Amino acid sequence: MESVAFNEIFDMETLQRLMNSLSKSLEVGLCVRSPEGKRLIEDSVYCTFCQNVIQHSALGKRQCEESDVTLSAYKEKSPMICRCKSAGLMDAGINLMVDGVHIASILVGQVRLKENELSEEEYRQIARALQLDEDAYMEGLNKIPVITREKFDSILETLTLVAGQLSQLGYHNLQQRKKISVLENAESTLQRDREQLQILAERDNLTGLYNRTKFEALMQEYGVQGHRRICIISGDANHLKLMNDVFGHEAGDILLQAIAGKLTELVKSSWMTARCGGDEFRVLMPDTELITAEDYCDRVTRNCKSEKRLNLPLSIALGAAEWDSESESLQECFNRADKQMYENKALMKQEQDVLDYILNKLYDKQYLQWEIVPKTAAMAYDFATHLGFDEEGARKVRLTALYQDIGLIQLPEFMMIKGFSATAEEMSNRRGHVEKGYQIALQLEQTRHVADFILCSHENWDGGGYPRMLKGQKIPLESRIVRVVDNYVYWTTHMQKGTNLTREQAIARLRGQAGKMYDPDVVEWFISYLGEDY
Repeated sequence: MESVAFNEIFDMETLQRLMNSLSKSLEVGLCVRSPEGKRLIEDSVYCTFCQNVIQHSALGKRQCEESDVTLSAYKEKSPMICRCKSAGLMDAGINLMVDGVHIASILVGQVRLKENELSEEEYRQIARALQLDEDAYMEGLNKIPVITREKFDSILETLTLVAGQLSQLGYHNLQQRKKISVLENAESTLQRDREQLQILAERDNLTGLYNRTKFEALMQEYGVQGHRRICIISGDANHLKLMNDVFGHEAGDILLQAIAGKLTELVKSSWMTARCGGDEFRVLMPDTELITAEDYCDRVTRNCKSEKRLNLPLSIALGAAEWDSESESLQECFNRADKQMYENKALMKQEQDVLDYILNKLYDKQYLQWEIVPKTAAMAYDFATHLGFDEEGARKVRLTALYQDIGLIQLPEFMMIKGFSATAEEMSNRRGHVEKGYQIALQLEQTRHVADFILCSHENWDGGGYPRMLKGQKIPLESRIVRVVDNYVYWTTHMQKGTNLTREQAIARLRGQAGKMYDPDVVEWFISYLGEDY
């Protein structure tokens, strides 16, 4: 049987009245105790001998309790008859069994049996042992009638029948309780399912914000409340496609969750924030002035700028509008907020420098050295000018040199540790940074026109480079120039052991790899350039 409290399967008030009535009718003391001896209801007594005499003795009270505890725990035989340890009277215990488990005992006491009656002197000895007044003890004792064993057995038979009926009632109530518990659990599960379905129906699974359906339902609800001052914000997360393409959709999900976090950490409890699909976010602000909505947008923008943990800038374009309920619908108000959002998004594209953000991340992670990259870009620009490139052409060479390794941002840090012994797969992933850099460059207006040069910046003249293993003249000249300048700057920049070459040593190394790694003509042009300007 499962663990169930006694009072969960019996009406305690009715049980108390039953025991009181039986005690008075049968002229015996009755109590109901747990197997551990704990009182489950108040004792029912027909005389006051035990209460007013025996329990005035500390020893008598303790021994009386010991008798009851011992009798309550007895399971082998029911009814069990024994002599009380304190008063010398007779006790009995009748077990209550529910579903085969002993859950309680009906204890019977205050009984003088003719066949087991003690002499007066023996009773007086008990009084003296308990340090009680003998005469008071005898006076109280004589108020208890002496009954025969036959009478006592009849009383016990009656109580045993009562115990049996109580046991059956307890079992019935227990089964009912189990059924009710099953129904309650089913109802609870059903309610949880309803709540979960409600959440799924109203919430965006990725961010936990409200979804488009819920947002549009609230728009309809608020749309008829012309007396309220309502503002709406339209938002569009920046760089989601770039994040998905370069770093994968898991990284894109993290970006969206971060945006949602920035939006919700500043909202009032009465405002409603929603993700309405893809990179679209909206905020509905009842009882809010436009100045408050605009300040909210400014704060979200600043908080996003302060977030530096992602590989791309955390950014969202926002637009706010206040509803003029006398001249427009709430949907038209949203359209104004959406229009402003797209205007702000265009401005942010001009102001935000994603490439510099990534470069700074690469410097911070020590994937690249700030002492080398800008120097390489400047020299590549100067060398291209020396070769006769026009301003636009030289600028393309500079951009290629500056951002040729931008794709390193997608590599884990352990792969960039000096001396790292890479597996074939890890080496392939590492070389794949060039294609990632190409993907980044393609999506940004600033570098779209040099994306092909970035893709070819690690190709070798003899076809042994990567990622396409292009050979000779198939490699764009801009990429061949950057290849030579980049290695020269790296070798001659005095930063670390192994790269501190003199100009003469670096030139010798370039000539040694001419026709292999480098275009031989570009190498000689570069050496000539160094002779003139350095």
